[in-house]
Amino acid sequence: MLALPRYKNWTMTRSIFAACLLVAVVSFLPAVAGSDQGPHRARVTGRVVSVDYTNAILVVRTGDGDRTIAVTPSTDIDTANGDYGTIADIRPGRYVDIDASVIQGRIVAQIIHVR
Repeated sequence: MLALPRYKNWTMTRSIFAACLLVAVVSFLPAVAGSDQGPHRARVTGRVVSVDYTNAILVVRTGDGDRTIAVTPSTDIDTANGDYGTIADIRPGRYVDIDASVIQGRIVAQIIHVR
């Protein structure tokens, strides 16, 4: 029968092993957790189908279907003539190019270029 060596500080050796294992697992968790930890960038390009001015929501028809876009007070809106605009300058039928963030599954416009 194979005899295992006897260590004077077996408890200390187990504690060190457990601590190393814990550090390895904790450092690995962010990679396993996925990419839902922060906003993601999105680009939406298409024609405006509708604008809800009260709730600051755009619906844009893209090649992949309709996308609902939230507009915030900090959203930069560039009009077709190069001026800064507001959501009131966005009309159905206009072509838009939007730089956005996806936050908790919601597309939030950062910059809207109205064409």
